[in-house]
Amino acid sequence: MADKLGAVPASIVLDRSINLKPLKRVSVAVLSCNRRDDLEKTLDQLFAKEDLWNEVIVVDNTSTDGSWEMVEKRFPDVKLVDSGGNIGTAGSNLAFEAATGDWILSLDDDSYPVIESLGPICEAIESNRPEAAIALSIRKKWAPVVSTGSRSQPLKEAFGFSGAGVLFNRKAIGDIGGYDQDLFLFTNELDWTARALGMGWRLASCDDAVVIHRSTPANRSSLRHAHYYCRNTLVFLMRYAPKPLLANLLSGYLRDIFLFTVLHGSGAYLRAFREARKMLKHFKSTPGNRLSKEQFLEIKPDLRAPFSYLG
Repeated sequence: MADKLGAVPASIVLDRSINLKPLKRVSVAVLSCNRRDDLEKTLDQLFAKEDLWNEVIVVDNTSTDGSWEMVEKRFPDVKLVDSGGNIGTAGSNLAFEAATGDWILSLDDDSYPVIESLGPICEAIESNRPEAAIALSIRKKWAPVVSTGSRSQPLKEAFGFSGAGVLFNRKAIGDIGGYDQDLFLFTNELDWTARALGMGWRLASCDDAVVIHRSTPANRSSLRHAHYYCRNTLVFLMRYAPKPLLANLLSGYLRDIFLFTVLHGSGAYLRAFREARKMLKHFKSTPGNRLSKEQFLEIKPDLRAPFSYLG
């Protein structure tokens, strides 16, 4: 979602003299499922500098590829949490509950922060910024430019983030709660953002603080993407879209569900629609649930994304 959080610069200015001590107030939360090699690479990066974080927590969604044993053997300082089953993104909630730091850096098992780019994040932590979450710049690669002086860019207001690299305020987690466990995968960030805004919290983004996300294809089924993204987007619209926009948004979305069911020759979208109806059966909208028109337009949910996975 980096494109929604502002343009990412072609290079990042590094300050080798940055004070990394504020990172001792950060708990790192890594959610993992059957990506042993990726998880190992991520942990190698996190522990490249000694005694950097308050703690590193790995929540394992019942991996069967030796991930748990690898962490126990190679990274004894990691706090391992067994989710008890593959509970999807809600596994991160277990890390949030176990965290003791003032801030929680949430990562995927195939993403890691570029430590030398975290100057602005350290400054934000040290100044006790009040935002619910700070979105880091998600990139596949980067081109650093070394500087002897701090040239960190200020944080900007944001209306979304990627769970592969976001710094949560633990006070906000306590107030807002974690991810909605019913969503399982995808749009959990949209749902959390809507709840945060509805409770009066603000979000920020930082283009200069970088997380490398390898986006490993393992466990990324196109069919699963299409199903959950479609279902959860429909749930998001029903829960949070402003009333003046809801009728047009829903009619357009339902039109696309039937259109792409025919074009792709798949029942994934219709199954998603049926599941969304079940999830919303007992949902009662209140004014507090709804985003304002301005907030919704700032979030800019990508309503076409679900239909690209089976294209």
